[in-house]
Amino acid sequence: MNNFASVAQRGFTLLEIMVSMVLICLVVVSVVQLSSANLRHLSASDDRIETLRHASEKMREVLDSDLSEDKTWHDVDDEGYSYDITVAETLNERTDALAVKFLEITVSAKYTRDNRSKQMTLKTAKLVSKANALKSQ
Repeated sequence: MNNFASVAQRGFTLLEIMVSMVLICLVVVSVVQLSSANLRHLSASDDRIETLRHASEKMREVLDSDLSEDKTWHDVDDEGYSYDITVAETLNERTDALAVKFLEITVSAKYTRDNRSKQMTLKTAKLVSKANALKSQ
């Protein structure tokens, strides 16, 4: 006679099962949202790193080129990156008595993909011999 009561107490009630399912669903949804946000941030980070790599390559090209005069120009490569490059002499009053020119080089790389625009600006300085600048003119 008491057999039915002991069997009923061994299992979970419908309410307990529903509450546990809701908790499990909340945890799963939270994990999915976090992983989705992480993937978006990784993609954005990859875009920034790629833009920085292209800007760095262009900066190396400019530093290896002839920097005898101040100039500004715009360049576009095959991959869709556009570059604004400026070479300008600075600190003239400090280098007038010296045999060198102090140049400030700025490379600004820009890339637009999927309605998102990435821009990276790199600046550096370089000392150039005034004798080399006179020879090239």
